[in-house]
Amino acid sequence: MIHPMVTLNGNFGVVLEQVLPDDLDDPAFRAQAYDLWFAHGGLLAVRGERLADLSPEKLMEWAENFGAVEQKTQAGREDKTVPGFPILRIGNICHPDGTPAAQFSNVPQLSSDDDIRYNPRTRRPVWHTDSTFRKNPPIGSVFHCRSAPPDGAETLFADMQKAYNALPENERRKLDGLEAICSLAHHDKKINSYSPEYPVLTPEQRAANPPRRVPLALRHPVSDKPALYGLNSSTCAIVPEGQEIKTEDLNLWDLEGVEDDSVMIWRAMLPFVTGPEFTVKWEWQPGDIVVWDNRSTIHSGTGFDADQHTREMWRITLLDAT
Repeated sequence: MIHPMVTLNGNFGVVLEQVLPDDLDDPAFRAQAYDLWFAHGGLLAVRGERLADLSPEKLMEWAENFGAVEQKTQAGREDKTVPGFPILRIGNICHPDGTPAAQFSNVPQLSSDDDIRYNPRTRRPVWHTDSTFRKNPPIGSVFHCRSAPPDGAETLFADMQKAYNALPENERRKLDGLEAICSLAHHDKKINSYSPEYPVLTPEQRAANPPRRVPLALRHPVSDKPALYGLNSSTCAIVPEGQEIKTEDLNLWDLEGVEDDSVMIWRAMLPFVTGPEFTVKWEWQPGDIVVWDNRSTIHSGTGFDADQHTREMWRITLLDAT
């Protein structure tokens, strides 16, 4: 079957439409999808009405086309996965006893496309790279829509390879030798400050998840193309490579959710690199599956009326298969 193909923003992002569940098993379709994902900046979507009831097994098999599926559940999120699978549920669904069954962040809904560009005053949208706080950060993610509200809850994506190349040369040179300090404890406390139901780490979980260091300019391990990297809600400071961190500073960042002023190095770039020439707004339909490359893109969730509507998304994290 030949699937209609739509590009999203120049060469950034591509959609394959009229996809059936059996297509996801076809080796030729899988090879085409992988090549398109890589050729279009690390952003691929497949869309088809019959994908809405996709089994977790089939979603896992599709994800394995792009990387190794991470089997470990993140600390503090064990009760928010699809039972029996390393698939994180995101949204506002609940268990039968009324407790949250999905990870949920209450963020503002977009009022217009003007809201896509990062606003330094509100610090919205919360553009980020996934899970930079991990020892081996993921190479990407697979996001599958199970149910979507009629309005809102879009996901935003930005091309960080194109954005890096668009920066003035002197700004690119300043990024060399800088690294972001990324802490899961800081990440969770920061989100907890505006979504109180969001869990924070226990002392034991914090000790088991120490901060990590990642470069601000990352060369893609396959293409060797540079991209902006390292922005996450876990990013608590930006320092010269190898600079020692004081315990009292880390305690402030982790336990109070305070972000060091040095992170402004990244935030100062955000209004430019989230401009319309770099970004895509994806409006979800049930069944949609989007795969993004964490090494060459950033993204952001957006809000919806959670009092009136239900949303359920499934997310799989991809690791380097080598």
